[in-house]
Amino acid sequence: MNRLSSFFAFFALSVAFLSSVGTAQNAVPVLKADDVVRLEVFGEEDLTTVTKVMKSGEAVFPLIGAVDVAGVTLEDTIEKVRKLYDAKYLVDPKVRITVEEYATQFFSVIGAVNAPGQFPMPPAGRIDLSAALATAGGLAENADKNRIMLTRAGGGSTTYSRAQAENSSAIQVRPGDRVVVSQSAYVGKTITVLGQVRKPGPQPLPVDGRLDVVSAIAQAGGFTELANPKKVSVNRRGRVTTLNLREMTETGKDRYYLEPDDIITVAERFF
Repeated sequence: MNRLSSFFAFFALSVAFLSSVGTAQNAVPVLKADDVVRLEVFGEEDLTTVTKVMKSGEAVFPLIGAVDVAGVTLEDTIEKVRKLYDAKYLVDPKVRITVEEYATQFFSVIGAVNAPGQFPMPPAGRIDLSAALATAGGLAENADKNRIMLTRAGGGSTTYSRAQAENSSAIQVRPGDRVVVSQSAYVGKTITVLGQVRKPGPQPLPVDGRLDVVSAIAQAGGFTELANPKKVSVNRRGRVTTLNLREMTETGKDRYYLEPDDIITVAERFF
């Protein structure tokens, strides 16, 4: 295939893709369970009625009875009802159906957010994941920013990070969907600093789990006058590593990050 042919093939595919996207975005709304509709037939006041779409997807109208309307556009519903009246009861009836009240649909956001709960869908009928999280007050301090699970009403789940949610409006939350924000696995986890520090004892790990040995000692009040910064040991499940913190801070070497239950001991300086 030459370059010109390749260009036209790519152009045709692009147009088809953009057309399908535009069609999806401008989809005509359909009737659904619990919508309330009003029927009027010109010249037939006795047929005027207000009815609710049942859970079965049917709405009951005078004379013609139950009509399946769930998932059908308002325009097609009018035509369906008109044909039913025309077939048995009226000659060329002029039918008008309007929506008196749309059914309220919900999505839920639970877990490590500031205001968990069930929330009504916006009037437009769609909301992206970032906006859904904001509706629930945003992520709580103890949230795991990399474990935001979106479970679809029809089944299936996908886990996103907060960065993905904030940078993509394409992640849409639909009616009946549930968003679950996990709590950080480091909540309640600690390390222990002993020896020549001003406030020895347990120290909490931050929610992201990233705490280096220098910061841990700072949390414990810093070194005492008797501390030996050249001899700081980290006991990790029985395996002991000795660190020279003075050298690490002076040379800017890589930080030594801690894990839950690590025990840091600052040795005493000998004169």
